[in-house]
Amino acid sequence: MNDEPAVTRIEDRIRRLRDERRAVILAHNYQRPEVQDIADITGDSLELAREASRTDAEVIVLCGVHFMAETAAILNPGRKVVIPDRHAGCPMACMVSPKGLA
Repeated sequence: MNDEPAVTRIEDRIRRLRDERRAVILAHNYQRPEVQDIADITGDSLELAREASRTDAEVIVLCGVHFMAETAAILNPGRKVVIPDRHAGCPMACMVSPKGLA
C-alpha cells in the first residue's frame, strides 16, 4: 500500500503530464485554491490569455470558463487550448445574444 496522500499523487501526475506535453496551466482567480496551487499562472481572463502568449508552451490548459479558452485560442494561434470542463460556462455571458449586441 502506498503511504503517499492521494492528493500528492494527483498533483505529481498533473505536473508530469504538463511537462511531457509542454503545457502551461492557467487558473482564473475564482478557481478553488487547490486548482490555483497547481497552476503556473493565476489571474483574470484576459491577462491569462496574454500571459500564455509569453510562454513557449505547446498546450494551454485553461481552468476557467469556455469563453476564456476561446480568448486564449485567439491570442495564441497554432497552439492547442484545452479546458478541463468543456461545460464550464458563465451565467452573464449566457445572457448575451447576438441581437442584444447589435
